[in-house]
Amino acid sequence: MRNAHNIVAIDLGNSSGRVVLAEWTGERGTVREVYRFPNAYEERRGHVVWDTERIWGELVSGVRAAAAETQGRIASIGLDAWGAEYILVSREGERIGEAFCLRDPRNVPAMERAFTILPRRRIYEITGIQFMPANTLYGLVAHLEESPKEWERASVWLGTPEYYLYRMTGVAFAEWSNAPNSQMVDARTRTWSREICEAFGLGLDKFPPIVPTGTILGRLRSGLANELGLSGTQVIAPACHDTASAVGGIPFPHDNLAFISSGTWSLVGTVLREALVSDLGYELNLTNEGGVGGTIRYLRNVIGLWNFQELLREWNEQGISASAAELAGQCMRTPIDGPCVDLSDVKTFLAPGNMVARVNAELRANGFPEESRPEKLAAVVLRSLARRYRKVIEGLRQTTGKPIERVCIVGGGVKNEALNRLAELSTGLEIVRGSSESTLIGNVAVQVGVLENTRSLEDIQGIASRLTFAGEA
Repeated sequence: MRNAHNIVAIDLGNSSGRVVLAEWTGERGTVREVYRFPNAYEERRGHVVWDTERIWGELVSGVRAAAAETQGRIASIGLDAWGAEYILVSREGERIGEAFCLRDPRNVPAMERAFTILPRRRIYEITGIQFMPANTLYGLVAHLEESPKEWERASVWLGTPEYYLYRMTGVAFAEWSNAPNSQMVDARTRTWSREICEAFGLGLDKFPPIVPTGTILGRLRSGLANELGLSGTQVIAPACHDTASAVGGIPFPHDNLAFISSGTWSLVGTVLREALVSDLGYELNLTNEGGVGGTIRYLRNVIGLWNFQELLREWNEQGISASAAELAGQCMRTPIDGPCVDLSDVKTFLAPGNMVARVNAELRANGFPEESRPEKLAAVVLRSLARRYRKVIEGLRQTTGKPIERVCIVGGGVKNEALNRLAELSTGLEIVRGSSESTLIGNVAVQVGVLENTRSLEDIQGIASRLTFAGEA
């Protein structure tokens, strides 16, 4: 029997953060939540930003809860979060300026300005990354224009998950699954692109080293370890991008498989061994992101249940009582044919607020009547999302030649049976369900793999198949 371990995994999400404790026996393990906290961006001086100090305090509280339950016996800690964002850090380790949210409105015009400096096609030829205003490149372009002195003061920029792991260890790095989302990594060399950085005046001296998934960063800083009552706890960089962790937690072989990581975003893709950069991939805006075991997540970002969630938020603010489960239940008989909108239009649908009006404006533009009934408008969004899945999967087949026969859905959206049913009707493929907690399962599985001296995708999948999340059927 291999060694038993207590492992802490942290998943930082846009609406909540969670800390789980995994008890690994050496052969299998159970994962259970020990701490949860609400999370939300803030609007400050015309920008959309995060309160990093509040988030850090919550993360520390979560690890403290896990330490108390194990009497301080924790082998390792790992953290994943959303990708694309960045935080500037000084030589003294202090944050410089705001931690901008990827939904900040400055990103859209910054992306358009970027194409006047380096052509859009050339950026794709180098990086193989899809074009989204959220990509780190455009945030840094905007930051350099608005606050050049902050960039000058910075010693390094870090992605969101790497920033919090830096605060745990003092190690500045970029993890393989998160770095390419910046749209500044050369897809062929897997290093930062000098051509892109020089074109935009971004000195490579401020870029952290890219490390493999599963890198041991070292032990917790002594002061933090003492505060938490921990000794000898290793900090591991799992697949720091939450979608990479979710894909790492899929227990099915990837040979003929597509995946949908279904949540606020829907990430629709398939796993490849090497990056695939092609003219057709450029036309379809397909992306090559890092994955567990040095693999590639070849995918397309689709605005997922974000629109559904924003509709709910708007209705609740107006005093219209509706829950996600109730609306999904009312949509179970929704046909795949009917009124729909183009959810690939991030300029229209990425920003928060006024979602009812924006969906109705798109319905009018597409020749459909407006809709005021919550269950009918929710059906429009779910139908549109399922039809978007089909188009992306068709593009995956065309570009890769892969014989995709079934689709694995993971993440919180796996519980939305109305959407899963529509996805099956739309794609005509078998739908298999992974874990709704696949991100945390994948995070834990990578850490177990490191502790057992393995980092291959197949081994991580095998470990993931032997992890059970408490309370999940």
